[in-house]
Amino acid sequence: MTNYKIKIDPSLDEQQLIDQEVIHRFAKYCEIQPEETVLEIGPGVGNITEVLLDTARYLICIEKNPKYIPLLIDRFKESSNLKVVQDDALKTYLPKHDRLVSNLPYMIVEAFFQRTLRLEFNSATFIVPTRFSKTIQAKLSEPEYSKLSFLSQLFYDIFYRETVPPESYLPQPGVSTAIITLKPRQASQPSEETLKELGRQGDKYTKNALREALIRADVCSSKKEARILIERLRLEPRVLQKWVSRLSLSDLQYIHKELVKKITG
Repeated sequence: MTNYKIKIDPSLDEQQLIDQEVIHRFAKYCEIQPEETVLEIGPGVGNITEVLLDTARYLICIEKNPKYIPLLIDRFKESSNLKVVQDDALKTYLPKHDRLVSNLPYMIVEAFFQRTLRLEFNSATFIVPTRFSKTIQAKLSEPEYSKLSFLSQLFYDIFYRETVPPESYLPQPGVSTAIITLKPRQASQPSEETLKELGRQGDKYTKNALREALIRADVCSSKKEARILIERLRLEPRVLQKWVSRLSLSDLQYIHKELVKKITG
């Protein structure tokens, strides 16, 4: 890092994972198969990247901060199975991949999680704040349970791997962190699949998104049929006029309850 005059700024969540034992365990949790393409978000100086290259058929790294790009290119100039892209992972097109991995910058954890709902992959393995890990795994009866918990458990089976000690980083972070793996969860009934399709359309009004979701989930075969079913749900106008991304936990729970009654009842 000295050769590239890189100064790590902890105020920008730039803690780099340096513990080789943790890095190798992280790579093992990713369960990368030899034929798979891996997408790494925010590689930083490339400490995790180096280990991922040993197993991935092809590795694509998206790094927002331009100061790391020359280092990554030089460090891995002999690697033919690596592509480094300078861009913002919250905004740019994310190429097709089999495994998604990241030591996620803490300030974008929830925003990037929302983006994963629209992606397809075999698994995603992240390092996240422990508090975030607890929230997405919280049970309905627990105080941590939230809209984030509801969506996480609707879309994924969640596996807590381990807590990462502060001394594993340079510099040491001010929050506790954990390694988690998300594996896409198959919907057990049409109402769940409809809700998942609704959740993937965060930038649409609920009325329009729900109509599309019913069709995508094969509950309805036409827009007319979907409109009739939505009328039967008797959702409040204020809910139908919200963007999907702004639906509350209680909104989503009510929609789910009504979908269960009208689709399976």
